[in-house]
Amino acid sequence: MGNRIGLEVHTQLSTRSKIFSGAATAFGAAPNSQACAVDIALPGVLPVLNRGAVERAIKLGLA
Repeated sequence: MGNRIGLEVHTQLSTRSKIFSGAATAFGAAPNSQACAVDIALPGVLPVLNRGAVERAIKLGLA
């Protein structure tokens, strides 16, 4: 049984909104100013996946 080494990479994709909500992602904005109903977990609100973020992640993975 040999050794296994894993690699975990974190990156920020250049999208205008968050991955599971429509809230903005502008750098340097005031605290708590970029939150929507999904981010603050209001009852009955479901997240919607950001298609642009998924496409960018796939492109990065294939590069």
